Amino acid sequence: MKKISFILLMILVTIVAIAMALSPVWWKIEDMRREPTVLDTVEPPSLRALPRKKDRKTIVFGASLSMTGRLSVEGQRAREGYDIWKDWVNERGGIKVGDRKYLVDIVYLDDRSNSEIVRQNVRSLILDHKVDFLLGPFSSSLTLVASETSENFGIIMVEGCGASEIIFTRNPQFTFAVLTSASFYMKNFFEMMCLVEPTPTTYALIVKDRLFSRSVAKGARIWAAKIGFQEVYYAIHPVNCQDYYDVLNEIEKVKPDMLIFSGHIRDSINFTSELVTKCNFMPKAVMMTLGPTQEIYIKELGKYAENMMGVTQWVERSNFSCPVFGDTKTYVEAFIKKYGHHPTYQNLQATACGIVYQIALEKCRKLDAKEVLENIRNIDCETVFGRIKFDARGMNIAKSMAIVQIQDGYRYTIWPLNLAKRPVMYPLKGWLRKGDEKNL
Repeated sequence: MKKISFILLMILVTIVAIAMALSPVWWKIEDMRREPTVLDTVEPPSLRALPRKKDRKTIVFGASLSMTGRLSVEGQRAREGYDIWKDWVNERGGIKVGDRKYLVDIVYLDDRSNSEIVRQNVRSLILDHKVDFLLGPFSSSLTLVASETSENFGIIMVEGCGASEIIFTRNPQFTFAVLTSASFYMKNFFEMMCLVEPTPTTYALIVKDRLFSRSVAKGARIWAAKIGFQEVYYAIHPVNCQDYYDVLNEIEKVKPDMLIFSGHIRDSINFTSELVTKCNFMPKAVMMTLGPTQEIYIKELGKYAENMMGVTQWVERSNFSCPVFGDTKTYVEAFIKKYGHHPTYQNLQATACGIVYQIALEKCRKLDAKEVLENIRNIDCETVFGRIKFDARGMNIAKSMAIVQIQDGYRYTIWPLNLAKRPVMYPLKGWLRKGDEKNL
């Protein structure tokens, strides 16, 4: 009898294994391969001691940022986020470590949106400028390079602008991300779609061939399969191509209930324009990663942006408590006073990196890299950006995403419900056709 039970159990295990192997969650999701790096061939580095500086009065941070090139807008937002934290701290006397206070200084180097220059910049920040700690660049691809380089030198880096899990697949010891990881970007969207009527059942996914966009898509497919939504179309679209004619033809054929586009801001603007003016089919919902969350999206598209949804790391309606700024409301007021415009979630992501360092440093008995590292690993607190708690990989596992939708020409939070300013507009009723362009 025991032998029969064992045989039946083995048959069941085999069936489950075969089912998993045949499932699209396991074999259709793209493989996120990349070229081997220096970390693949050397022993894990040890933590580098902080530079010895006589009569030290400052803690020096370094950041490679895209001040020029295709990511210059986002790079500027990251710098604003870092600088408002620095100025806020210094205006209040600095960071208290043990029985001493230190002012904050940040050294910036322009990476021109180029990954190889990021590598050079990080080396220079460590060896030439002798910074104590690193702040991350913008984008997953640049953050990956920065992390590989900083890990090789044993330098701590807290980053807020690289969401791809690929950054953490090499088991970094000193890299931490304050933002929600890319694979979770669509989780809340699918959960929201389970509550609308009529409930959608199918989706199409169009992905720009970038590290971040592919990571979002990989997670989206997993969450969709887990919930039970059926994928009817999937395409990886070349980065340098902004012609979506073939993609839209396929969309018209399969008629998905939900259309998801994973790309950067400019990608989303171009895709939306072609979708609205050229596609002869309207899904019940259109969701994007970057685009509807940004003012430039509405400004350039006008009425074409209507009812498009986007996912965001943070919305201004949030009001978290914070050990540094007091609360989000105070931060927003200070930000507007300093820069003359409202903060974006990219600003908050950058500021949160500084807050993490400050919390960790203020718990130290003295200025010591090991104490800082241990305190960062153990952080679990609310900040102006939301709750931050790192898992063993260094990824924030405590923060959820929000969803916005363009309604009547303005961006409104529609999810989560406790932050929603308007209900979701669903299903889509119609959008402007070519003959309506005069109304823009």
